[in-house]
Amino acid sequence: MSDDRKKELLMKVVDELATEDEKREFAEFMEADSALEEEYRSFKEIKEVTDTIMFKDLPDSYWEGYWKGIYNRLERGIGWIFLSIGAIILLAFGAYHVLIDFFMSETVSLLVKAGVAIGGIGLIILLVSIAREVLFARKHERYKEVKY
Repeated sequence: MSDDRKKELLMKVVDELATEDEKREFAEFMEADSALEEEYRSFKEIKEVTDTIMFKDLPDSYWEGYWKGIYNRLERGIGWIFLSIGAIILLAFGAYHVLIDFFMSETVSLLVKAGVAIGGIGLIILLVSIAREVLFARKHERYKEVKY
């Protein structure tokens, strides 16, 4: 029989999911293969150990702090998103009014207007992103977890 079948039966027997026919088939394999029998004993020991493991219950104060941290980070993330979008809209609106004569001019082609508009929006997004990064980086020490 193939090794895959032996492994499948091994796992079923260890997990106590094997039918009577599968148990008999596996017993025949073990009689013919001492290495398989040793592997079965090893897996059986591992299963016994893992079945007795109990996770330590954490105090409620830990979970309260955990959820508070999650909500704070989520709120801050959403706040930064809305602040960034608002700043982008206001800066784009201001840039449009500064360049309104340029955009209303009939002598400038539509392609040039589109290029200036797209480039300006990209520049505004980059400026907002850099400003946000500078503010964020100023609050955090980059190497606080490094021990020397």
